[in-house]
Amino acid sequence: METLPAPLPAQRLLGKTVLITGAGGTIGLETATRMLQEGANLSLVDISIEAMNRAMNKLSEVLGQQVDDVSLRILPTIADCTDEADVEAFTDNTFQRFGRLDCAFLNAGRSYSSRSIFDTKVEDYDELMRINVRSAFLGLKHSAHVMRDAGHGGGSIVLTSSTAGLRAAPGLVVYSGAKFALRGLALTAAAELGLLGIRVNTIHPSGIEELRRAMPLGRFAKVDDVAGVAAFLASDDAKFLTGGFIKIDGGCVSF
Repeated sequence: METLPAPLPAQRLLGKTVLITGAGGTIGLETATRMLQEGANLSLVDISIEAMNRAMNKLSEVLGQQVDDVSLRILPTIADCTDEADVEAFTDNTFQRFGRLDCAFLNAGRSYSSRSIFDTKVEDYDELMRINVRSAFLGLKHSAHVMRDAGHGGGSIVLTSSTAGLRAAPGLVVYSGAKFALRGLALTAAAELGLLGIRVNTIHPSGIEELRRAMPLGRFAKVDDVAGVAAFLASDDAKFLTGGFIKIDGGCVSF
């Protein structure tokens, strides 16, 4: 009879290194906090100096240490996730600093105010595709490159999509198109990188446009709901999960 595996430690990410883009935003910072508490070393990337400073201040408080001590666990970088030279540099620097890269949480992105197709300009399309899709592609490409060459048996790559990447989102035609594109990136990458031990999944949080009455769980998503799922996907608990899409939506998207 096959014996059950030993329970995993409470700090599931102890000794692992996680790269987070869009780290200064709400989801990025909450996820960084959760992963830090789970034992991970963090490489944080954001384009905003102010957002990064806020993130570092909060994470310093979480650890109860001075920033100089926190630097042993956290590598902050100001960079443009749509610029390939920047992406290649911060992924390589992550490996040089910590000696490994176990998870890339590719969370950089943005939305826009609801508008009709007729009022959506080609400039809107170019900007949203650049920020949401180009950044994810570059992060995927260079994170996978580091994971492959590191020799640690693979890793986990998580792309932040949206429920708008699973169903129609009237008024958000470009945003929805971009979030659907992330699913295509993840599926193809999962198939191609699986033999290298690299898992690729998307998460799909609901947004503020969802109506509370449409939520079977009766509330809107909270940032810690997203952070918990991202930490799970980074951990060995999810070692046989790839090519998946995980809805973090309270049940509002049903199939």
